[in-house]
Amino acid sequence: MSHFEFEIPLEKDKLLESQVDKYHVEDVVQPRLLLSQLQDAARAYNSEGVEYILEHFDTYFSIIVHGSKLEWNVINKGFDHIVRAAKGLCNHLELILQDNEIDPELRVKTLNIVKMTMYLFTQIMKVKDVKLAADNSTKLTLGKKGKKTTDEEEFCGWTEADKQAALVTLHLVLQQPISKLWDPPLAEDNFVSMVADPCYKALEEQIIKTKSIRETVFQVLGVLIKKYNHGMSCLIKLVQVLQIFEHAVLPICGGVVQLTKDFGLGTFGPQMVREIAEALASTDEENAATGTEQSAARNCGTFLLELTKEVPKEMTSAISTIQPYLESDESYTLRISVLGMMCEVLTVELRGEGLTEEQRTQRDDFLDDLYEHMHDLSAYVRHKVLQFWCRLQRENCVPVNRQRTVLERAIGRLRDKAALVRKAAIQLLKIFLECNPFSAQLKLELLEEQLATEQKILDGLQKQLNPGPDPELVKKWEKIEEHVIKMIKEKMNILTQDEPELSQASIDDVYNSIRKHLKEKNFYKAYLIVKHAERQYPHAKLLRCDMEKSEQVEYFVALLRNVFIVPDRRQSTSLSQECANELALYKRVEEKENIVAFLQESVHFSRMISEAVPLINALLMSKQAGDVSEAIDFFTTAHHFNIESAKDGVANMLLLVWSPDQDKREAVERAYREMYLECDNKAERARAFAIAKKLVDLMNHIDRGSALALEHLVDKWVDKGDINPALIQLFWEMFLKKIDGTTDMDSYAALSILVMIAKAKPSVALANLEVIQIHGLTGDYNSRNLSVQLLISLAKKNQRYPADHAIFTSVYDSVMEAFSKLDNFTSFAANSIDFIYAVCDTPEIICAKILAEMYKKIEEAMVRNNEMNEGEEKDETLIPTELLARFVFVLGHVAFQQLIYLDISVYSELRRRNQVREERKAEEKRKKKAGAFATPIRKGRADDLRRQTLMNASNASASSRGQRSASVASNKGPSANTTMTEEETGLEGAVADDADAEYVRSVCEKDIVGSQTALARYIPLLRWLLSNPAKCTPTLQAAAALTFTRFMLVSSSVCEDGLQLMVTVLKRSKNVTLRTNLTIAFADLTLRFPNLTQPWTHHIYNILTDEELEVRQCAVKMLSFLVLHEMVRVKGQIADMALCCADKDPRVAAMTRLFFKQLSQKGNALYNVMPDIISRLSDPELNVPEDQYRVIMKYITSLIQKDRQMEALVEKLCQRFKLSTDERQWRDLAYCLSLFTYNERSLRKLIENMDCYKDKLHCAGVMESLTTLMNNTSKMAKNEIKSLVIELGDKIEECFAVRDNEDGEGEDNADRDARKDAPLEPAPRATPRRKPAARRNRRRSSSSPDENDPPNNVEVTPQSTRKSARKVTARYNKVTSNDSEDSDDDFETKRNIEVFKKPPARKTTRRRK
Repeated sequence: MSHFEFEIPLEKDKLLESQVDKYHVEDVVQPRLLLSQLQDAARAYNSEGVEYILEHFDTYFSIIVHGSKLEWNVINKGFDHIVRAAKGLCNHLELILQDNEIDPELRVKTLNIVKMTMYLFTQIMKVKDVKLAADNSTKLTLGKKGKKTTDEEEFCGWTEADKQAALVTLHLVLQQPISKLWDPPLAEDNFVSMVADPCYKALEEQIIKTKSIRETVFQVLGVLIKKYNHGMSCLIKLVQVLQIFEHAVLPICGGVVQLTKDFGLGTFGPQMVREIAEALASTDEENAATGTEQSAARNCGTFLLELTKEVPKEMTSAISTIQPYLESDESYTLRISVLGMMCEVLTVELRGEGLTEEQRTQRDDFLDDLYEHMHDLSAYVRHKVLQFWCRLQRENCVPVNRQRTVLERAIGRLRDKAALVRKAAIQLLKIFLECNPFSAQLKLELLEEQLATEQKILDGLQKQLNPGPDPELVKKWEKIEEHVIKMIKEKMNILTQDEPELSQASIDDVYNSIRKHLKEKNFYKAYLIVKHAERQYPHAKLLRCDMEKSEQVEYFVALLRNVFIVPDRRQSTSLSQECANELALYKRVEEKENIVAFLQESVHFSRMISEAVPLINALLMSKQAGDVSEAIDFFTTAHHFNIESAKDGVANMLLLVWSPDQDKREAVERAYREMYLECDNKAERARAFAIAKKLVDLMNHIDRGSALALEHLVDKWVDKGDINPALIQLFWEMFLKKIDGTTDMDSYAALSILVMIAKAKPSVALANLEVIQIHGLTGDYNSRNLSVQLLISLAKKNQRYPADHAIFTSVYDSVMEAFSKLDNFTSFAANSIDFIYAVCDTPEIICAKILAEMYKKIEEAMVRNNEMNEGEEKDETLIPTELLARFVFVLGHVAFQQLIYLDISVYSELRRRNQVREERKAEEKRKKKAGAFATPIRKGRADDLRRQTLMNASNASASSRGQRSASVASNKGPSANTTMTEEETGLEGAVADDADAEYVRSVCEKDIVGSQTALARYIPLLRWLLSNPAKCTPTLQAAAALTFTRFMLVSSSVCEDGLQLMVTVLKRSKNVTLRTNLTIAFADLTLRFPNLTQPWTHHIYNILTDEELEVRQCAVKMLSFLVLHEMVRVKGQIADMALCCADKDPRVAAMTRLFFKQLSQKGNALYNVMPDIISRLSDPELNVPEDQYRVIMKYITSLIQKDRQMEALVEKLCQRFKLSTDERQWRDLAYCLSLFTYNERSLRKLIENMDCYKDKLHCAGVMESLTTLMNNTSKMAKNEIKSLVIELGDKIEECFAVRDNEDGEGEDNADRDARKDAPLEPAPRATPRRKPAARRNRRRSSSSPDENDPPNNVEVTPQSTRKSARKVTARYNKVTSNDSEDSDDDFETKRNIEVFKKPPARKTTRRRK
């Protein structure tokens, strides 16, 4: 059978064609006969060996022909035969190929056997793959989802283990030197491609993820590359698989590493990079039109990056091949991969000092690319590049000379719009701090001091090394300079020769010779020596020859001068000594230059970090959690490096403890624990001292707001035991300055921290009362103030002390001393009175004593002043204004604390006593009625429920109880039962509580500042001080205003009488602080007496337009608070608040926007006032700029989210077109309509109400807004909405068509149309809805009367209008005439007379007792 040649076919059908000297298949066995034929073939193999394939090839080829139609047992049996033959072929080939020369017939015969066997081996593997895929597809089609069963896999005989065994067999065959069978000994490409095909098929399947299979596949490919010249084909095929199959990325990467290390194919990786570059170039051309991220580029990028991590040395030179893709904007993932490859190479290969020049160039090139792509267009690339820089800096791979530029650009990325980039930029700055090569402490002030010191030393050394001119020699030169110039001009043109005696002289000898001749006034000889020395420097001579003659004269004169005036340093020392000194000096200068350069870089680094701190500080309040967490980590690191500017950020971090985000709160707590509570010292005393020192330094750098947040942290630290007794003891020692070096500020800070600790642990203050009395209350003002705050924590003990207790005596003495002797008083006095009312059982006795003593001291001061000024003529008694201001302040604070004491403390005690009485009564009744109607268990539960209710209510004040008493009384009805039930028992307790609350209110009303009381005597004084600002100091007037408003808070009668004066001062005063305080006081009064302040609320609205920024801010805050807490009716004046949305101050605008956002979340509150805002702001009299109007309405309208509200507003705005007469109003209304988001119903409303605005369409602004409305609504809309938009557009076009026809008819038609339209104007007055207005006026609303004005033409009102809307329309008619018109018009016409007069009280808003 050796007379034929087996040719590997490209298609199996070619073997069925007969060719000369070529093997062809003569008979294809039918499927039913295959098993018997396979048995015959097996017997033939047992007898003939591998040569049996020459006779039985057709049998096995029949399996390939029938393919997946056959059963698994037939295919598996045939494949098992071929595998056995392939293994036997290995032994057969060893015997044949061991000879150097092979018989030609044997060679051809063996080659045919190899080709036939391997052809059947690979093709039957394909058949099995196709059969398995078909079976899996059938299972999915039939719904057999889920995990494949092992039994089915084993039954088909083509599991992962079977495939691996087949690939191992293939590897065994290929390891034989089969190439010798060809002549020449080079295997044909078809054979190599055929045996490689199963490997590539395995790469396309998920089984390649299995390590053993992957290793076997690349062992086969490695043999093919090394022995069968398959390298280029393998590269192409691997890249194709890589582009298509994502799961093959990592296995191929591992395989390439295997080829590189196990087979010595070091160039395979770089060659693959080049192939990938070519493949991506062709892919980009094919997919240029898509503009999307291609999976091929993503897979290739991931592969390249992973391969560089594994073999960075081999990939270093290959990066330049893929580097041009950094300039492409099509695939950001590929750019990330290329830059990642550079980072890997830089961290492994191109680092250190021993780099060649070529490597340095390549390193700098890679660093330049990484630097440039910090400004990449893609945020993902910028983010990744910053992370690469983090890694490079962490591993010390960034040259020092590049760190400055990288740091500057990283600081710029803190302003990036992408949160990912900002986060990575903060991380990079933190890494730069942690890995900085300069110092562990980067305090800028210290570094600058060190730099200045070292620079001064360096300047001195340089001056020694290069001394300046000698003043004596300079004077001598000035005397001979004219002679030298004259000589040079005369002798310049004379040709000169070399000086023979100086031919071997050194430069120092030349200098000495020149000086000698100049001193001897032998100027010409010195000139000749200079020219001789010039010949030693040819470039200098050439430079001089290019000069003009006059310039050459100056040149020689300058040379001679410089030589002459520099002193000769070798006069007193020998040459060797001078050289040694000079070398030592040079060495010191070099050392100092290095130190100065290092310090300069340190200072610059610290300055750049300090510049970045404000940007990172702003990110602490970012909405992105990543920004906040990274900023916290940065400031924690900066704190350890003692960055001075970072202290502000560390303090601002404290404010995040109030954040609603738990992660932020926990991050701040962890950071502060790390910064201030963790210490390396193991000794308890040393550790406590270090912690105390850090906390005191922190306390000295934070403001009041941050201090409150720190108090919150201290409370948690006390609960967890982090602040132990040793630390508390150290704070006491620092307060008493027992520790050396403790300053006054440190003492105050330690006492402040003790105040925080005492609030969480009151025993700290209780155990140190003697220290507070002796040292705290007798010290300076700050010590006294903080000591009283420390004492206030005793209130948490729920224990009151008698008035004669020693602590109250000490406080009294301290207050009186501060009253007359200290410069400050207010805060200390307020805290002292707070302490007295919080802890004393009879606080009014001590406070009366304090007031009496203060009054006495004022009288004594007045007497002293009068005695000192007896000789002067005076009309008035000299009053000590400072003492009077302090006295007035204490008056108000005492009244205020007395109110709180009665309203909360006394009332709570009364309720407690009521509860005790009720419990006793209940206990007695329970004993009498044991088991009558309820078991003891049931009655116990009922009593527990009632007791719990009483306890909950007992926490309320008398004021809040009074507000509920009316509802309780109204709900209480007559009972038919005479027996007292449990519910009635609870009701009886509620009535008792109401009586107590009424009693407390009456005491507050009459016995604190009421007539005939001690405090009431000072009300005329307070009124006089407020009414005569010119006769008292601003401080005194501010104290009088504060006290007067506190008196008003106590008593409603004082409030009613004082409101007119209060508003007058608020309007007329020029003191900004006073006006701000009065605005805040008005809000407090509104909370306590809303009915009394309601008529005066419009004055607060008026100051929203005040010129003073601080006043406007306060007004916005107060009105926002009152409106959101429903203490002020939201009327048409809310439009004045809306104006503040566009305030010139961004803080006012931000506060106002926040107010409207919160208002929109309170049901229909914003919806109800929207028509008022729109009509008020579009009023021509108000004259709001149109651009400002649009800014306001765009924001407020965006807060309306409910569809029904939008629909109603669309209808109302359409109706308002009829009432508007000004073109500006038309534009404003149309613009508001264009801001809404329309659904089907709202669009129908707009179409149905077209009669309201069709006559306004000729206005360009109206038409522009409607066009915008239609365009915005059509975008991404449903077909139903689009059809409605088209209908609206058609109706508008019809209106324009009708208008064009009317324009052509003439004046008669125009007159007739005018007469036709004229009756529409008075239609609303004739509508029958206004008839029952009196009945509907029973309920009042916060909306403006303009909100629900009826349309001009009643007949055209759509039928979809809701009944409730019609009722509301009628309800507001009377309010319009009585409330809005009268109050506003009267205010404008009688402003100078009536502004400060008390408005008439309304019967509906007051209730007299």
